[in-house]
Amino acid sequence: MQDSAIIPQRVRFGAFEVDLRAGELWKSGRKKKLTGQPFAVLAILLERPGEVISREELQKRLWPDTFVDVDHNLNAAINKIREALDDSSEHPRFVETLPRRGYRFIAPVESVQPEQPIPNGARSVSSVVAAEGQGFRSRWLWAAAAGAAVLLAAAFVAWWRIPRAVPVVDSITQLTYDNEPKTGRLASDGSRIYFNVGPKEGWKIAEVSVSGGRSALIDTGVANAYIVGLAADGSALLALDQPDPNVYQHPSAWSIPLPAGEPRLLSNANVQGAAFFPDARVLLVIGTDLYVADSDGSNLRKLASFPGEVVSFPSVSPDGKQIVLAKTDARGTNSWVELAADGTGLHTIVDASQDQRFGPGVWSADGNYFVYRMGRGLGSDIWVLPMQTGIFHRSRQPIRLTNGTLLYSSVCLSRDGKQLFAIGTKPRGEVVRYDVKSQQFVPFLSGISAIDPNFSRDGEWVAYSSYPDHSLWRSRSDGTERRQLTYPPMAVGYPFISPDGTKVAFINSGGTYVVSMDGGLPQRIVEKNSVVANWSPDGNLLVVMRWTEAPEGKKNRAYLQIFDSRTGKLSLVPDSQGIGGALWITQDSLVAMTETGTKFVTFDFKTQKWSDLLIGKFTNWNLSPDRKYFYFTTGGADAKVQRLRFADRQIETIASLKDLHRVEDTAEESRTQIDVAPDGSPVFTRDIGSQEIYALNVRFP
Repeated sequence: MQDSAIIPQRVRFGAFEVDLRAGELWKSGRKKKLTGQPFAVLAILLERPGEVISREELQKRLWPDTFVDVDHNLNAAINKIREALDDSSEHPRFVETLPRRGYRFIAPVESVQPEQPIPNGARSVSSVVAAEGQGFRSRWLWAAAAGAAVLLAAAFVAWWRIPRAVPVVDSITQLTYDNEPKTGRLASDGSRIYFNVGPKEGWKIAEVSVSGGRSALIDTGVANAYIVGLAADGSALLALDQPDPNVYQHPSAWSIPLPAGEPRLLSNANVQGAAFFPDARVLLVIGTDLYVADSDGSNLRKLASFPGEVVSFPSVSPDGKQIVLAKTDARGTNSWVELAADGTGLHTIVDASQDQRFGPGVWSADGNYFVYRMGRGLGSDIWVLPMQTGIFHRSRQPIRLTNGTLLYSSVCLSRDGKQLFAIGTKPRGEVVRYDVKSQQFVPFLSGISAIDPNFSRDGEWVAYSSYPDHSLWRSRSDGTERRQLTYPPMAVGYPFISPDGTKVAFINSGGTYVVSMDGGLPQRIVEKNSVVANWSPDGNLLVVMRWTEAPEGKKNRAYLQIFDSRTGKLSLVPDSQGIGGALWITQDSLVAMTETGTKFVTFDFKTQKWSDLLIGKFTNWNLSPDRKYFYFTTGGADAKVQRLRFADRQIETIASLKDLHRVEDTAEESRTQIDVAPDGSPVFTRDIGSQEIYALNVRFP
């Protein structure tokens, strides 16, 4: 027999096609010049799109036994690849550089299906069989069958190794232009898209046509109704109520009829998530348990329990047989899990790292894909997970669908499955301070896009976290002598300058760090599970808020520790369980908040006792640079910024926050904070970014 025909191996991404066998790159039918080592690097990256290929792996595969300048050769190869693909290192569309790690091909890759191999020796086998006698016929038939099986297996293996066809975004269209903050889950009945609009103290439900245009509010009759689902026939929205999002309450689940009607209360328990079944039954996450109920909320039945874990974003498959939901364990590990509609067969389908967060997910109408958002902070990219497996289906590996300037925070599918609707954010902040004379918030620090600015004791320097990338910077208070102190992927939150002005303490998902104001390598002083760190007046101590790692079935609790920079030792603040966010008032006293968010307390190191300071509903707090005043913000629709003078505990209302659209950055490491300028004026970050609904036209394979 002769050899079988060679199987072509071609892949497509964007306007490009690559013939991996012939070593050719094509764009829109025209051949591009890319050969040698650059093409070899591209081929290796295309083998595993979406994965990081280390420089070490590239060296071993390209130059295993040769001494070369690897850095120079790789850099030159990557530059030639980007030149051929019209790509850039600053805003990559195809090849992403990960400093000190390697490279990653970030665009969706689709295989161009090869023709099946035709055994060139098939005619010679048949001729031999015809020519030989009956005694040889059986042996040749067995040999032919075995050969065919080998060829079939080889073809199957070759097909399996070809990069799978993946969903591709063809175009993106903006649908809304109202410049209003948007949140919650999107839902579409085929002609309209439903979404939440407005600040979190006053969420409303609105609708807009799937083709875009002016949006309109819907009268729901439920305070701060937060969309979580839509009935299969489009007759009702499923929503949770959040009367005051700044204060933890037990949300209730409601069915809101469309286009109008009286809402129906389905459950007034501690509802953390909900979804409709196709037959209008309701799936409810109550506490850490999963329940199913009839369409009116009656006949509640438990399906599964997740003790000690946070469960959210339940979603039911179109045939009503499978459930997918997000789960976070006590260590902060996030995962999507799947189980049958009767509560059996629980298993994990996607894991994420601790600094990645899932957003709501949705099934495609045919049940072949699960689409969700994953990333840091207020949003990130859209991912697609194939849900069909078997002998002719590839394994479930998430596919990154988007990678651009927009950050996505929610997603839903059109009824025909050809479009994704998503909330896209172009983040931008503006630092402002409240000017007492004009009684207005005015740009401060040249209106830089930053959060959490912290001033040195003498008022000469400021450290801040840039927004939205969360890198640490420092500068003079007039904006001069700017210097970057940390770099991505490290995300910085709550920077505090030491009293002597030489160091900055900050937190990150990896722990608490200290870095010199002149730059250099940050030093980690406290391991993970630390949230905020504040210097004592003498600069020798840091009070650190931390979280317990509770055993299964128990809730993680906040507590406080003192880090002594002279000895490097940690000590527990007595009776601090359930208390966090501490700040030094004097060398012998702290102010902090209870984990319920309803009480400020003080701790006296001399008496070793806690005392109540203030009771109410609070969201953020900080000290004036001279530590004589305690600034805080209240929650609710009529939020205010106030301050307390420690000398006599007199409280003064400074300004209303009702009309200030503040950045609500939800990154685990960094939450928008009230800060205080050297002159005592409160400082915030005003949100001047855009948050609109977009339609993504998607080709599913």
